[in-house]
Amino acid sequence: MIRRSTLLTTLLAASTGLALFIVKYQVQDLEDTLTLIDREIASNRQAVHVLKAEWSHLNEPNRLRFLAARHLDLGPLENAQFTTPDDLAGLLQPRENEYQEDSALRDQKIGDALKKDISQ
Repeated sequence: MIRRSTLLTTLLAASTGLALFIVKYQVQDLEDTLTLIDREIASNRQAVHVLKAEWSHLNEPNRLRFLAARHLDLGPLENAQFTTPDDLAGLLQPRENEYQEDSALRDQKIGDALKKDISQ
């Protein structure tokens, strides 16, 4: 009886030690992963900080005004550039016929495809 209890206690101690050994290394791996993730988060925060500073610089009103004057030929609007909706109606052509033709052509193509499908 003593030998069985000693054997059982020894097996229990060995299995507990093995379990603690495995858990210890799993925890170390998780801590290493956590450390890497923390470093990556810090790096990303630094990158976001740099990007915000760059965005502030790029969107500075005086800089944008200078670049617009340098690269765009913009000037004040003249009266001749304004128009009324009635003037636009004369310039635009109605497209209703194009849509009807397109839909009729599309319907015909679909019908032809279905006929080919059925005949095969």
